[in-house]
Amino acid sequence: MNVLKLRILVEDQDDFVREIEIKSDQTFKDLHDIIVKSAKFSGNELASFYLSNDEWEKLTEITLIDMSGDVDAELGDEDVVHTIFLMDKTMLDEFLDEPDQKMVYEYDFLHLHTFLIELIEILPENGKSPYPKITLSKGTLNTLDKIVVEKNPDKLKEELLKEFNSMINGDVEEDVLVDDDY
Repeated sequence: MNVLKLRILVEDQDDFVREIEIKSDQTFKDLHDIIVKSAKFSGNELASFYLSNDEWEKLTEITLIDMSGDVDAELGDEDVVHTIFLMDKTMLDEFLDEPDQKMVYEYDFLHLHTFLIELIEILPENGKSPYPKITLSKGTLNTLDKIVVEKNPDKLKEELLKEFNSMINGDVEEDVLVDDDY
């Protein structure tokens, strides 16, 4: 069995780099799990891998869970049905078999983190080593600040009324104004 050496970068952060070695017969879920561990995510959010071209345009999706819902009974055989690839059922070697192949990995669609993954080398398996494993780790992932929701309804009402009155009285800052082009 071969080992895939992957380089993982963050789309909008230059100082974050990970290199991971993973066996080609392991699943995309195994890759997902080690990325989640490496980035120190909770692992409770949705995620997807996308095979991509050299310009990082997303193509085929490999998703954590099937969210397609029930198939419409009125669809005929001639209707095109989108194939769903699930991480825990899809082996890496089904899609990754040549160096320089690229993927996009998106984690947490509400606070989106986008990773760029490139297959940089295919190595022979070292039977003594457990896989997957992180072979290079540089930088810490910058995470978005969590949204703070005011739990006190009276304080929330007061803040909203204050903002509303400021808007009514024309006390709105220019960068908050709506663009006239819309």
